[in-house]
Amino acid sequence: MKVTLEMIDELRSRVNVTYEEAKEALENNEGDIVKSIIALERKRKEGSNNKAKKKEDFSKQANKTVNSFLSVRMILKNEKTTLVNVPLLIAVISLIVAPWLIIPGVVIALILGYKLRISSRNKTSDKIKKGLEKATKTVKKSTDKIFEDTEEMDETDDDSDEDEIIIE
Repeated sequence: MKVTLEMIDELRSRVNVTYEEAKEALENNEGDIVKSIIALERKRKEGSNNKAKKKEDFSKQANKTVNSFLSVRMILKNEKTTLVNVPLLIAVISLIVAPWLIIPGVVIALILGYKLRISSRNKTSDKIKKGLEKATKTVKKSTDKIFEDTEEMDETDDDSDEDEIIIE
């Protein structure tokens, strides 16, 4: 069936779409206005579901990022007491807002024997730390074995020329 301008105008008046979208919908549905309206509404609904999903994904990622920033903490403490234990993000914001208060306070705390520590207590940093410890142990074992083998070779070496290559 041929799509006419009147059919496109009728569809546009019922559903808020462009001429191009209306024409395409009518062509796909053989000129049936009701089927075209239903098809356009489904398309619009799918688009809004995709937007909602994208917003939800962005929200989850933003929440994860904020939590990772908040897991990094600035700690001022000595052997007995903890003076400050706040997220690093809050410490940086405080430094920007009131540097005349924060900088002298930290300097005085350091003079009084407090130690400044930046630490992260999240799963990723714990996994990295465990992996580094494992790698360090493996390297230590390997190097110890190499040194033991070298010492054994030195002890058995009796100045023989069998394993030497001399080029003159």
